[in-house]
Amino acid sequence: MLELEWIGLPLTKMDVAFVVDTTGSMKDDIRAVKDSLFDIVQQVTKRTSDLEIRFGVVSYRDHPPQDKTYVTQVADFDNKVKRVQKRIAELKPSEGGDTPEAVADGLHDARVKLSWDADSYKVVLLVGDAPPHGRQYNQISDDYFPNGCPSGYDPIEEVKELRRDFGSTVFIFVCGCNPLVEDSFRKIAGAVDGGKYYTLLEAGELPKAILEILEDVGDLIIGDRKVLSFYQANDGSFDMAEAAASLKMDLRDLKTSLSRLLELGHIPRWPKGRPISPSSMGLEVELGQVPNNIVSGKAFNYQINVRNPSPTVIGIRVIASLVTDEGVSEVTNERHEIGGKSNQTLSLKLVPMTDTKGKATMRIEVYYGSRSLASGIYQTRIF
Repeated sequence: MLELEWIGLPLTKMDVAFVVDTTGSMKDDIRAVKDSLFDIVQQVTKRTSDLEIRFGVVSYRDHPPQDKTYVTQVADFDNKVKRVQKRIAELKPSEGGDTPEAVADGLHDARVKLSWDADSYKVVLLVGDAPPHGRQYNQISDDYFPNGCPSGYDPIEEVKELRRDFGSTVFIFVCGCNPLVEDSFRKIAGAVDGGKYYTLLEAGELPKAILEILEDVGDLIIGDRKVLSFYQANDGSFDMAEAAASLKMDLRDLKTSLSRLLELGHIPRWPKGRPISPSSMGLEVELGQVPNNIVSGKAFNYQINVRNPSPTVIGIRVIASLVTDEGVSEVTNERHEIGGKSNQTLSLKLVPMTDTKGKATMRIEVYYGSRSLASGIYQTRIF
């Protein structure tokens, strides 16, 4: 058995970073998040038991001379909802200068200045209504920095770097509060696998979108807990495809979940490729009967019923052997596929070939991989 006791209470932490445009047009959206934050946290934690959520806020505006107040401000993670709510309430939107804003700087500071927990699920939620600087992201005539962020940051590279830093434990969500940002924000969200973009046209839609995002991550945590339990129950040794079928998961999702569990430190290694037990899959085999008398060189019918409650197609092998005074001879060795969620009857034509007459023994064996599902020994007579 693997020594997994050191893991402790698994998969309970979520760090959420709001990266928010705080120019004047965002004031209604910011107020809507502040007013709804308690409800959002309550609903997500109710859905996912034992979940600890911390919120951090990175507010961004623009570089001088377009905005002379600040480029970014960072409020590190906090698990006290009232304090986070107060921080959001204290965000005082300014009018700014040109249309594009310091999106790249906001993402950069979220990556390097927030104290992300290594064993937390990490959510980056970019919210804004203006595109980043640079012709790659906009064709607006009043972009004061048409060559891109004057600090040298690039929003796409920042989200890619987040993924390199944290692997599959980080999730990128981008909410565009103006049709003007759709193309650029979609590019940012689409730069990493699993990144998602949300189109929001009214301030009241933002809390609902945030709740949906966090609930989706909460559901993913529940799924990871199931995978962790399966991993522990099977001592970290199982066949991937069969495990996915047993857990009713897509194989790709299972592998991603295992990658997260490794990155979070909840499993010590990638699973070994040992098939899980047939009993875990619920496979049932009922063998038929061999006639009391059989004729050498003449086929007789033999039936096997196989019940496969799992959703995946499985392959089994049927081996029939005849034992006489001459020794052992193979009658058949054939593979059959059994459909998922099926109760299938195999009708075999077995032809005993021997020159020895009299008493004999027929042995029937059914294998799944190297594991025996069923075996039967039948006393018969050869004519």
